[in-house]
Amino acid sequence: IANQNNLAYLYLRDERYNEAQPIFTKVHSQWSKLLGAEHQNTLKALNNLGRVQKSLGNLEAAEKHLMEALAGRTKVFGKRHADTLRSMNDMGELFVVQEKLDEALKMFQETLKLEEEVLGENHPYTFETLNNLADLLKIMGKTEEAYKLFMTGFERRNAFLDRVLWVAGDNTRQSYISLHRPEQNALIRMLLSLDDERTARDLFEVSLRRKGILLKITSETQQVIMLSGSPELQAITEDLTQTRKTLAGLTLSGPTDENRKEFPKIIFDLEEKVNMLQLKLGEKSVRFRQSTKQVTVDEVVEGMGENAMVDFMSFRGEDDSLRMLAVVVNAGEFSFVEYEDLELISAIVMELREIVQDEGAEDEDIKSVAYDLWEILWQPLTESLGETASIFISPDSLLNVLPFDVLTDSDDSYLLENFDLRIISSARDLALDPLLAAKGDLMIIAGPDYDSDKILKTPAAREVNHKRSRSVVRGARMGSGLRGLNFDPLPGAEKEGEVIKEVSDTKDRNTAIFSQRVAEEKLLRKMSAPPEVLHIATHGFFLKEDEKLKKRLQGLSRGSSSVPPPADNPLLRAGLAFAGLNANASMLGEIDTDNDGVLTAMEVLSLDLAGTQLVVLSACETGLGEIHEGEGVYGLRRSFQEAGVKNVINSFWEVSDAGTQLLMTKFYDKFLAGMPAREAMREARLEMLDDVQWSAPFYWSAFVMVGRNT
Repeated sequence: IANQNNLAYLYLRDERYNEAQPIFTKVHSQWSKLLGAEHQNTLKALNNLGRVQKSLGNLEAAEKHLMEALAGRTKVFGKRHADTLRSMNDMGELFVVQEKLDEALKMFQETLKLEEEVLGENHPYTFETLNNLADLLKIMGKTEEAYKLFMTGFERRNAFLDRVLWVAGDNTRQSYISLHRPEQNALIRMLLSLDDERTARDLFEVSLRRKGILLKITSETQQVIMLSGSPELQAITEDLTQTRKTLAGLTLSGPTDENRKEFPKIIFDLEEKVNMLQLKLGEKSVRFRQSTKQVTVDEVVEGMGENAMVDFMSFRGEDDSLRMLAVVVNAGEFSFVEYEDLELISAIVMELREIVQDEGAEDEDIKSVAYDLWEILWQPLTESLGETASIFISPDSLLNVLPFDVLTDSDDSYLLENFDLRIISSARDLALDPLLAAKGDLMIIAGPDYDSDKILKTPAAREVNHKRSRSVVRGARMGSGLRGLNFDPLPGAEKEGEVIKEVSDTKDRNTAIFSQRVAEEKLLRKMSAPPEVLHIATHGFFLKEDEKLKKRLQGLSRGSSSVPPPADNPLLRAGLAFAGLNANASMLGEIDTDNDGVLTAMEVLSLDLAGTQLVVLSACETGLGEIHEGEGVYGLRRSFQEAGVKNVINSFWEVSDAGTQLLMTKFYDKFLAGMPAREAMREARLEMLDDVQWSAPFYWSAFVMVGRNT
């Protein structure tokens, strides 16, 4: 019976109500006979049956079942039991559907008060009721009350995520973000409905607190792991990790009868201890201090200087359609633009990317598509931007892979010609104190020998091969995921490295170049100091999500919706190829990961690049990765930034060797002469635009610079 009940509950969670209804009916009948009508299991099945009937539109049957379950639970357990509170919330939801709004209001208010007292502010039931009450107040036209409650929920959820994501596994964090995304969408819709002077600033606050949160937390945990290697800091990191785990556990479980009165103080004391331990680590690591800093809207505005900012945010409408808005911050003033059709915008973005990558495309055809996108995406922003020509842009969704400079205005000019567009991952980047600039050399890794068998000749690799030669499943272990990687040589990449070395020599800069067999992954792990500039010319890759793995992971999920299933980790599917990859591919995961020829985006987070001024990823599509709604691109670019790099240049598509070498030569000639990296890249692109041979956007728009305080 229990298995049948679990199956029905899964159907309920998956909104397969027609399949759940007969099973819950049968389970309730069987438990009534075996356990009695007032047993906890019987009442749970009855309540769930009522929830299913409500979702099916059978409101009379739903009311009968839910009322009976509520009465039974109140009688057996009293009003302060979690099961009773579950029934009260479900009854309130039914009242809303029945349009008995006053009764629903009374029910939700009573339920929320009891849940905050009994279960605590961060219990899933409390969040659910708070959200239901906020939605109801909005429906009833009690706008100010609804606004306050939505913002209360937002602040509480921020604290919840900070506690729980920190100790969740890497594969589970994304699932937590996705699980609570509808709550954030509801908040955004509420703010848009206000449309008053608070709306734009509050929307900006939502973006500031949530955009990029996953990688921020992942970076923090990686840094703690790195710092734990220091004998001086080991005790602090262990204490911090354990305190974080305790805080997360109490956040999810809520108070008990034994600690109910002391619970708020217990949580407060744990948070104070976390802050104290983080401050201690921050004293030893500027990068860690920067990662854990709580940034405010006012600090971002101050960090913008005289520049403007456009912060794009995707969200879902009431009909679950994907939509987008943009918050414009200019001269301390906040405004916003809401876009009606993100599907159309996305389609034009893909069309523009496709036509720009066509070397044979006519200039007028490119500009026609680029104008269409300017008209729908950029023109609505022009009034708020005014005459400001220097603009920070924080993209979202597919805009993360859009070369904004290609957009063509009504004067038939590319935005590159009239605007200094500065791409950042999050508004948060503008408020962070710059890390002390690294004093290392210019380091170039270019044209690795992917077929190098150097690692295969080590005793460890021979032992792995010996064991595997006796394994009947060897063939099944090869050819999938990272083990299926195989790359052709890049002679143009080696030449690119040599050209940059020649430029740096003319500027009297210390430069180390590594190519062929010595272009190994371990170079990045054994640096005596972070390089000032790191240039990597090699293959980049991004593997698609493994659907079989995804389903297998999701199949592990059972029970409460408060703990989501793990998810496939995109940071393990994006990376760079180094010497020996082709030769080592079949043994990835079994040989030393520090020098196996693959540097994943997750591994990048553990590199010591604090203060590195620039990383250039001159490889095909290193700017791509997995695009997550409201989170940006999970890939190499953001990982290098989180590793402490100030600016990252990466590519959206593969460009000819000659085109890449010309752009890089122009860029480094200016940059190594003292011009800021952002300015040097823009000037190099403008020079190519003015050259008939290289004026096609295919050449000059393939590379984009992303960075904090650029």
